[in-house]
Amino acid sequence: MKLSTVLSAFLVCTPVALAIVAPPSVAQAADGAAVLKKLDKDAEAFADVSYVSTMEIWKNGSKKKTLQFDMTMKGLDKQYISFTAPGDVAGMKILMVGDELWMYSPEFQKVRKVAAHAQSQGFLGSEFTPEDMVMTGLEKHFDAEIGGQSGNETYLSLTPKADFTSSWSKLELTIDKTKGGVTKIKYFDGSGTAVREQLREGWSKISGKAMPTQIKMKNLKTNAETVIQLSDIKVDQGVEDDLFSRRTLLR
Repeated sequence: MKLSTVLSAFLVCTPVALAIVAPPSVAQAADGAAVLKKLDKDAEAFADVSYVSTMEIWKNGSKKKTLQFDMTMKGLDKQYISFTAPGDVAGMKILMVGDELWMYSPEFQKVRKVAAHAQSQGFLGSEFTPEDMVMTGLEKHFDAEIGGQSGNETYLSLTPKADFTSSWSKLELTIDKTKGGVTKIKYFDGSGTAVREQLREGWSKISGKAMPTQIKMKNLKTNAETVIQLSDIKVDQGVEDDLFSRRTLLR
């Protein structure tokens, strides 16, 4: 999952001051890069973040499964997830360090690396993918251009850098200054068609910083949806680096 920010693809969510520049497009691109840099910086507002999550998987308008997991993040490059329910996934653990993902399966009692080609596949039947989990630090992977502004919302268009392989040809971010961060992300496939949409809702102040407590990912082709609800959010707990090791997965 790159579950960015919330996961940072999930958690690019702290306040952003935006100045919109008129054409030409070169000026828009330069300004977009500055905005994206600010988003990445704000995503690191806390040294570490931990929370409890409930993930509901919906298909054809019906809830098919509910999963629970504990998440701990340190900076933008370290994440640790431990599934606690239901029974068939309890004990499963995921470790992300940099661009590498590792998974522990209690069924086989083994740790395996998640191959790059598998990172775009839905995880445990959800609409989130391992790629969502590792796609943190957006500035290093994407070029950005401001797409416009409407009321309190500013639109940012991201395209992958030449040296970065992504499942998406473009991301469109909506930044709402009244909420304090990114409220929507649209994902476009290679043909330029919008195929996924992420919504960030339930905004709350955590130690003075804005954070969404509900994250929805919708498949725009099938209308299948996955909803993640965050609770018991804790920040700056002094999490040790030792947590983010393959040894931890075996405990």
